[in-house]
Amino acid sequence: MNIAHNKPNELTREDICQLLAGDMVTPIFVSNSNESETFIDQVDTAKGSPLIIIDLGLLNRPQISRVLELCKEKNLPTLAIISPDDLMSLDTDMINTDFIVAPLLEEELIVRSMFSVKKATITPEEEELINRGDLTINPSNYEVLIKNSRVNLRFKEYELLLLLASNPGRVYDRATLLNQIWGYDYFGGTRTVDVHIRRLRSKIENNSESPYIETIWNVGYRFRSSN
Repeated sequence: MNIAHNKPNELTREDICQLLAGDMVTPIFVSNSNESETFIDQVDTAKGSPLIIIDLGLLNRPQISRVLELCKEKNLPTLAIISPDDLMSLDTDMINTDFIVAPLLEEELIVRSMFSVKKATITPEEEELINRGDLTINPSNYEVLIKNSRVNLRFKEYELLLLLASNPGRVYDRATLLNQIWGYDYFGGTRTVDVHIRRLRSKIENNSESPYIETIWNVGYRFRSSN
């Protein structure tokens, strides 16, 4: 995707800037030879958290490698845009890079951008794996495994699981979960929590007699304290 010269109905650079401005994220675009050499100079002047957005289709391999090397060296959040045709030929040096497939969708762009920014701020302590029986959570890459098989979760499902699994035995009422995961400004009711818990359970539970997430009737939920 050429974020410098967009086709009709595709997101422009201005669109991306506006979409991320509300989360105080400043995109820094790298889609040509000059930008691959000068993008690092924009980091210190970024008004919000910098996010390096790389257009893989417009850079050659040495340029991509150099950009990724600088981003890794300075611990900068990075989001790479790739076309569907190039997805299967993704280089192995991109394996730890967050990427998004063109054409860009607004909601996905926002979520993946926030993933990238948040991941860059994770401390070494937070990177430690969370192991709960057959369940493993890796906060550094948002990966959830059941018996070493990856589980695909939506963002809110992941956040719920991470909060509960990080505090086994602690009971969270629905209002607390709603405020911590969705925020105080969210207008939906606590029923939202029940719906997401039900979806989460359908993806991680394999033993109804000993579930990971327990219901505390008339209160809320807790992650079981013993494995």
